[in-house]
Amino acid sequence: MTRPLVAGLISGIVLGDVKTGVLIGIAVQGPFIALITPGGAVPSDLSFASYLAIPLAMVGGATPALAVSLAVALGAIGVAAWQLLSVGNAAWAHVGDRFADEGDLNGIIRINYLAQFPTFVLRFILPFIVLLAGATFAQDFVKFLSNQVPWLVQYLTILGGALPAVGIAILLLQIAPSASLLVWFLIGWVVVVYSNGHIPIVGAAVIGALLAVLYYMYFSRADTQTPAGAVQGG
Repeated sequence: MTRPLVAGLISGIVLGDVKTGVLIGIAVQGPFIALITPGGAVPSDLSFASYLAIPLAMVGGATPALAVSLAVALGAIGVAAWQLLSVGNAAWAHVGDRFADEGDLNGIIRINYLAQFPTFVLRFILPFIVLLAGATFAQDFVKFLSNQVPWLVQYLTILGGALPAVGIAILLLQIAPSASLLVWFLIGWVVVVYSNGHIPIVGAAVIGALLAVLYYMYFSRADTQTPAGAVQGG
């Protein structure tokens, strides 16, 4: 639910402009397409990047590329806020330990409910206030940037257009760690690009599935073949 593509659809439905929401969501999805959160290592907060940046960009009339830069900035702010919240939540655990030592079952139950309140503030109340009060501000801010500092808008637009490439590169490092697997990706890219968009997504998926079957058949056959020298030596 926190992925920008999903957030763009939901924001588009709420704001009555699904097309713009999805387009901005697709653009914002690029830098975060390979984002994973192992343990407490959170490089960017997707909730802030998705559900704050996308609606603000929509009501402010920002371009998708400008929305990407806004999402990256808000994602970094969200990480800092989440880390502070995590540090503060440690206090609730100590209070719960004290109730456990005293044998106060009601106190333990009560502290488990109270401990959710800071997260509720960070994830709901704060974004609600920002979106409620920031709609007009976002519109005025985008107009101010476009009129007073157009070079900054151009810079952020270029940066926002380049950031999805970084996300895709990180994704490639995860799904194609070896050069042999990268070749298959390049084959798909060449087929789609040089067909000038005439091959639909379903057609490209079918071609990829067939290539995957051929790849599996070839290497599974190579694994099952026993070298003649190995048989004679045994």
